Amino acid sequence: MRASPARTVRAAAILILTALSACDNVEWGGAEVRVVQPPPPEGTTGEVAAPEEGATLGLPRGSVVFHVVRGQGGDRIIPVAEVATDSLRPLQRPAGVSPEAYEQRFRGAVLPPNGQYVLFRGGAPVGTFTQTGNGGLTACGVPTAVGQATTVAAAAADQEFIAFRKGLEPEVIGEYVPQQVDPRIRRYASIVAERIVLQNGLQRPRSWPGAQKDLQALDVVRGGTPEMATTYMVGDNLGMGAADPGGWSVFYLASYEQRTGYTPVYTEVRDYRKTGKAAPKVIGFLNLNGRGGNEVLVQIFGRGEAWYEAISADRGGRWQRIWEGQPCREQRPAE
Repeated sequence: MRASPARTVRAAAILILTALSACDNVEWGGAEVRVVQPPPPEGTTGEVAAPEEGATLGLPRGSVVFHVVRGQGGDRIIPVAEVATDSLRPLQRPAGVSPEAYEQRFRGAVLPPNGQYVLFRGGAPVGTFTQTGNGGLTACGVPTAVGQATTVAAAAADQEFIAFRKGLEPEVIGEYVPQQVDPRIRRYASIVAERIVLQNGLQRPRSWPGAQKDLQALDVVRGGTPEMATTYMVGDNLGMGAADPGGWSVFYLASYEQRTGYTPVYTEVRDYRKTGKAAPKVIGFLNLNGRGGNEVLVQIFGRGEAWYEAISADRGGRWQRIWEGQPCREQRPAE
């Protein structure tokens, strides 16, 4: 982050899980702006196919990070990725492994009946998720489950969480403190977004408040002014489904300095004429491997699928993507 040396040492990592193959980098205001190019061709995957006779059937070997979403029809838990030493590994049924065999083994190893999970929000534990039944499959053929999320009062209004199997969660110190989107964040959000939009030659929205689809205050680096994460869109919404082919999305994370106000430290720009629909939204942040700083999870919505991405601040404080999932279009449900 653009911060003092003390803040740089404590710089957190952001985990945004997406599947975008390449980008052009542009410097603006000291920040890295990533203009994302189209996803990989259909049929490509992020893993080497494993034969069905393989001992693990492509199952994770370590802890798995989950995404829990509250809903009116019940709460859902979605496996996101396997936590590695310094990154993440994708979860996906390998080619050559039957869907039935993979689902059965995956549920037994990763989503066992009546499984218990620890929920995290704002980098701290806030409750539990109890699995009560099986859910459907993701576009990558990964099983999901349904159940009941129970949280502390401070997180009662929150709808999305990071989760780990109970007993496999990282050790986290601290309590959950909800962050409010204060007037300072609201004032800077559209100012920063307008500069990014104009710099990249995108169509200006009729209304900046109307184009703002998500705005969050994140206390990723403890002890300072909260960071800001926001998504602006034209011709699209935060969810799976069709979008205007001429639409766009802009996602950025910004940090605050007394002298300059909020400045973007990581930005992704998607022009749908080039990339197709890709609508990002922050899920939350957590120190996933128990070392270094925090990571933040972000979900990306496509036309008929959703995937994830990971970004991180290096030791010099420069934010970058550290991992990306692959959209599984060959398995994508009919639109």
